[in-house]
Amino acid sequence: MKFKFILSLALCAGTAFYGNADGYLDGVEYYQVGQDENAEIVLTDNLDKPETDKAVAYYYLGNIALHKGDLAQAEKYFDLGIQTNPEYAFNYIGKGAIVLKKGVGVKDAEKQAKEFFKQAEKIDKKDAKVKVDIARVYYDIDSVLYKKELNDYLKDARKKNEKEASIYIFEGDMYADQKDYGKSAGRYDMAILFDNNRPVAYVKYANTYFHIAPDMAISRLKEIADRQPNSLLAQRELAEKYYENNQWTMAAEQYQKVIDNPNHFPSDEVRYVVLLYFGERYQESMDLARQLAAENHSPFLMKRMLFLNAAALENYPEAETLAKDFFTMQETDINTFTANDYTTYGNVLLELEKADDAAVAYENALKVSPEKKEILKDLSNAYSIAASVDKNPALYQKSAEAFQKFIDSGEYEKDYELNDLYILTGRYQNVIATAQDSIAKTDAYKKGVETIDLVLSKATKDYRLSLRKARIIRLYYGVEVFSKDAVDAYLLTEEIVNSDTDIAPEQKQSVLNEIYTYVGSYYLVQMQDTPTAKVYFEKAYEITPEGPQKEQLRNYIDNLK
Repeated sequence: MKFKFILSLALCAGTAFYGNADGYLDGVEYYQVGQDENAEIVLTDNLDKPETDKAVAYYYLGNIALHKGDLAQAEKYFDLGIQTNPEYAFNYIGKGAIVLKKGVGVKDAEKQAKEFFKQAEKIDKKDAKVKVDIARVYYDIDSVLYKKELNDYLKDARKKNEKEASIYIFEGDMYADQKDYGKSAGRYDMAILFDNNRPVAYVKYANTYFHIAPDMAISRLKEIADRQPNSLLAQRELAEKYYENNQWTMAAEQYQKVIDNPNHFPSDEVRYVVLLYFGERYQESMDLARQLAAENHSPFLMKRMLFLNAAALENYPEAETLAKDFFTMQETDINTFTANDYTTYGNVLLELEKADDAAVAYENALKVSPEKKEILKDLSNAYSIAASVDKNPALYQKSAEAFQKFIDSGEYEKDYELNDLYILTGRYQNVIATAQDSIAKTDAYKKGVETIDLVLSKATKDYRLSLRKARIIRLYYGVEVFSKDAVDAYLLTEEIVNSDTDIAPEQKQSVLNEIYTYVGSYYLVQMQDTPTAKVYFEKAYEITPEGPQKEQLRNYIDNLK
């Protein structure tokens, strides 16, 4: 789907905006759900703010560095945390993790790590979370080698406080690593039971259950988002799940709450631009895109959205200008022009009566996504419009070829596809009418008739097809020749029209008049059969409205010998 492709381009997080108290805690929550990149941005940007507990911030920054394998930077952060507040236990856990990481299986290193862990336990003797974080260290470094240690610390944590939510979050994480998602979700659910104000447990639960029961996952996230309106993690994850569940309107509304949170990222605003567009709030999307483009946030995507919004607002001259600016952008591995970009541009150009340029845009769309055969219909239409301006035979030929490729790409054997086949025959009719090359004209004639016969063979009762067949035959042979094949097509049309109760009276009269006039002329000129010719001319007379034309027809019939 084009929506998800466009929105995927807005994923990259930039520098965050912060303004509320304890903004660093959003960074802690991001870390706890495994979003290290977002966590690092938040923690770093908030580090020097007076409301930030630096010892806490350093601990999580140290763990992020540890995950990156940067042991020197991790140790620096843990040391800074201890210097900032020696009574904050967790940085000692970080120090122990560094030692253990450097000497896995080495007795001296293991002993030294335990000393750091004991120091942390002495500071917070009653905090079960200290035990849980130590268990995590053993698990992260080598869950097999240190299975006994991590289990012992978990048991101790339960002894301290069996209702500590972090115990069950950790156990849920371990089950998730084993792909036992049922037990994993169960543990996260228990964490919520013991602490229903902790967004981390809700987010992990939702991530586990979403692909199984998306509505349940979303319902859980909505609980914590309503309970913790200042938690950017809760608000943002709910918006994400609405998006992933194809609930575009809800996603847009939820992202508005994310944008209103002073801790949001510029990438959130970028995503909001896209969501507003697909929520058909085009002017709002355009205004925000213009603002972000001016600030040089995601310039490729923002220029795309400016162009798409202008097109959606039917401001076609501006859309053309914006599209030209957009297509001057340099493509990268991430930012590339899509088929939708080119087809939208083609549609804009058609509205501006620039069919030749529109055809080029559709050709470019096919180069990008040749599998999207629907574009061939747009291309055919553009060529047909361009050809009609000066009756250009070459463009009519291209129009027919493009539509034939579209038809050949699928299976067209059902009634609902009849209109496509009807359009194709019209394309061939245009070629027959304008082609200078006799071979091209004959080829178009054969293909047009074959297409109609294919549909008629399936007992499709639509007078338009047999009528077009008759007209194609007439067009091919010219006005001097009356063809038996055309007569047969006309008589079939008569049969269908007379049994069609839905056709408008004026249309029925017009079609029958064409039939009777041609068939009568065929018998008169081609077959030299005046009596039969008069039968059909009389039929034409009967349906002709009173007036000069009816009188002229009467005189013509009476003078036939």
